[in-house]
Amino acid sequence: MLFLSRPLAAQLLAHVKSVYPEEGCGLVAGRGGLATAVYPIENILHSPTAYEMAPLPQVETMLAIEADGHELLATFHSHPHSPAYPSPTDVAQAYYPDSIYLIVSLQDQAQPVIRGFYIVDGLVTETAVSME
Repeated sequence: MLFLSRPLAAQLLAHVKSVYPEEGCGLVAGRGGLATAVYPIENILHSPTAYEMAPLPQVETMLAIEADGHELLATFHSHPHSPAYPSPTDVAQAYYPDSIYLIVSLQDQAQPVIRGFYIVDGLVTETAVSME
């Protein structure tokens, strides 16, 4: 389970909405399932159907997370026009089996949906995301 405070969820949502209709992406850091920081990272594809995090900011952020004594809890990206469920591309590019993949659906921008998944060896398993 991932515990994402309302302020951090708002920060994540603000980022993905700011790049709409492109997919937004980034990282979530914390410890023991409790998120402590959200790191928006540029989608260098600038696409409404695909994302790739800018490599240097992604690596720098991951090193900073580790240096702070935290761990990578989740990666996130948005689906501007589709449900919050991993696409075949998401599954094929799931490189972090120990972290949660947060997907934000903006199909209804007034009611965005955030769901979390573990993706391991092509198997998708939903996990709870608490935003209390």
